[in-house]
Amino acid sequence: SIGAVVLGLSLAEDVQAQDTGLSPVQARKEVLDDAIRINYDTWQKEIIGYDGAVIILFNSSCNTTENADNLDKNMNIVFLQLMDKFTNAKVNGLPLKFTAYNVCGRSKADLLGVNDSETHMYLDGKEIDRVRGGPLTEKGINSVSRSMSYWIDYTLLGKRLPEDKDRDIILLYKGNFPWEEFPRSVLNQ
Repeated sequence: SIGAVVLGLSLAEDVQAQDTGLSPVQARKEVLDDAIRINYDTWQKEIIGYDGAVIILFNSSCNTTENADNLDKNMNIVFLQLMDKFTNAKVNGLPLKFTAYNVCGRSKADLLGVNDSETHMYLDGKEIDRVRGGPLTEKGINSVSRSMSYWIDYTLLGKRLPEDKDRDIILLYKGNFPWEEFPRSVLNQ
């Protein structure tokens, strides 16, 4: 499924713009300093062979448009926020691993079936979910960061709000708000 298993969320609230002051290069450097860099040659060891959970940010260092630069910069900032928030999270007794994959040039990302501007979630070496895209403006950074935090909380860490204990839904995000709510049983058909 594309989207997060999330229960009882309302993310349509207005979000204040956040001036990060980071250039695309600086944001990328910070992610690469903090995340584990992976590529096609390390994929088996770092992703498939890991018995815990992995969040992978796919982006590019060779964008050809300002729009792509903004998207990657903003997703790098979101990813940094997620790494900070979940620094002590564990799945299967192992640390939640944050990784970055540069799809630029001859990265062989196409052999893995991935594109730029995607974030994937793996558990026990298997992909369990993915999110495409991200915020195009700085105003959307907080909203996307919050929704991806819920994505990790609900999908990997099994957190639920008390009022959600009997609900199992998927919120489908199609690039703008509001989210569409579907029972999981409808999407699994």
